[in-house]
Amino acid sequence: MLKRIKPTHVRLGMFIEAIEGSWIDHPFWRKQFRLERATDVEKLKSSNVSAVIINTVKGLDVTVLSPPERKAPSSPRENAELKRALETIELAKPMISAMFDSARLGGIIPVSYAAQAVEQIATCMNSGSKALIEVTRLKSRDEYTFLHSIAVSALMVHLARAVDLDEETAYDVGMGGLLHDIGKMRIPLKLLNKTGPLDEPEMKLIRLHPSHGYQLLARQGDVSKVILDICLHHHERIDGRGYPKGLSGEEISIPVRISSICDVYDALTSVRAYKKAWSPREAASFMLEQEGQFDKRLLMQFFHSLSI
Repeated sequence: MLKRIKPTHVRLGMFIEAIEGSWIDHPFWRKQFRLERATDVEKLKSSNVSAVIINTVKGLDVTVLSPPERKAPSSPRENAELKRALETIELAKPMISAMFDSARLGGIIPVSYAAQAVEQIATCMNSGSKALIEVTRLKSRDEYTFLHSIAVSALMVHLARAVDLDEETAYDVGMGGLLHDIGKMRIPLKLLNKTGPLDEPEMKLIRLHPSHGYQLLARQGDVSKVILDICLHHHERIDGRGYPKGLSGEEISIPVRISSICDVYDALTSVRAYKKAWSPREAASFMLEQEGQFDKRLLMQFFHSLSI
């Protein structure tokens, strides 16, 4: 759906379909693009263009807050946190891409890259800032796989710290979040990007990705048990109805319980080829209604830590 809005209403994650006004006032050489950098948002807001046409199917919609809800202007600290989050993503992108490419080709996965990326993510989350989590919600279809990995890693580090796990375990949990879907690199891309419902044979193929990922990582010998546990079991459920092994209750470790919560939350709050992004409140409501899927105590701590 196309909408004509004022340049002052643009925000990160919008897809720009067209910019109205004189080419002299146009701050970009591209005609169609997604707003993914804070500097580009500021360029548009301060430009002299008369209007901007956005595509709400390809990107975020405009949000006009009522007077009681209107947010205060961003503070210097918030701007600094946003800049740091964007820099973290740019630093992590090539490392994650290299890992996924190696997994796709069946080669040795450079786990040292994951360690460097998690170090950046954990540092970015040190101040309690949620800027990294917010920025990674703005995923395009082409970027979903690696931004989902960054987002899940950030959410898992955040929750691990919120429940007072030691920093070494929080680091391993973050590594597990970054690598949890590495097995999807062995699943046909056409199947991963399918917009319609999956049939039973297709679901069986998709459900092989935890085992694929575990096998890829376990053969290397330099990956911790926590990371392997997360990779293999992040789709298990407390009630035993998950996969691949149907574990239940105490058979499922705390790091794995954390991973299943963060994985589902990020998927629900992200734009996908077949659905719009849910708000954090909508995702929380849905997840709380899923009987037997999550550790309810951890789930409540998760939403409390995100102020939902």
